[in-house]
Amino acid sequence: MPVITLLSPKGGVGKTTAALLLALELSDGGASVVIVDADPNFPLVKWAGLPGKPENIEVVQEVDEDAIIDTIDDAQKRARFVIVDLEGRASARVTNALLMTNLAIVPMQGSVLDSDQAARAFQSIRRASTAARRDIAFAGVFTRTPASSRIRSRVSQQIADGVEGAGITTLATSIAERTVYRSLFAQGGTLANLQGTPSASIESARANAAGFAHDVLEALTKARANG
Repeated sequence: MPVITLLSPKGGVGKTTAALLLALELSDGGASVVIVDADPNFPLVKWAGLPGKPENIEVVQEVDEDAIIDTIDDAQKRARFVIVDLEGRASARVTNALLMTNLAIVPMQGSVLDSDQAARAFQSIRRASTAARRDIAFAGVFTRTPASSRIRSRVSQQIADGVEGAGITTLATSIAERTVYRSLFAQGGTLANLQGTPSASIESARANAAGFAHDVLEALTKARANG
């Protein structure tokens, strides 16, 4: 079963949010999902401990960088999709997880610092590709963007152009900055069952999450066809 890994050397870029949104969308489509939470703060383990976790999502806490290969391998045997949320810093755990990965996603915001840190993540993926003796497919995704897709700063646009010019694919759908997404980690559950949130905000967030998941699946399909 395919392994989708999210990684970024820089914290606060929405990596874990992206992992959760992807898992929720795949789950909503009927797929079984195992999330391997390899972030030292274990935010997805904490989310799973709150009410409302879908039954077809399992969250596994990974603390042993040497065991992550076995953890991912075992997860592949019992789920249709495996999503790995990696820690930010470079480590053996990151490399080992990438060796098992079909598609790596690198979240980044539209700033020079984020662009520089994302470049480190792409380098890590390329090094893992060399070690694995195969191409590990990867793509960037812009996160915490303004809810209106028409709004983009000049710096953000320059960075997007630079990433494209470097031959790095970015997903068409950016993950917007939304209070609804933060509420998931406070309340638990899914976008569909959040309490105290205007329905219009939830519907916009669900459409955004669905677009992101669609793009990930398209990139995964292409990666597996080329692999």
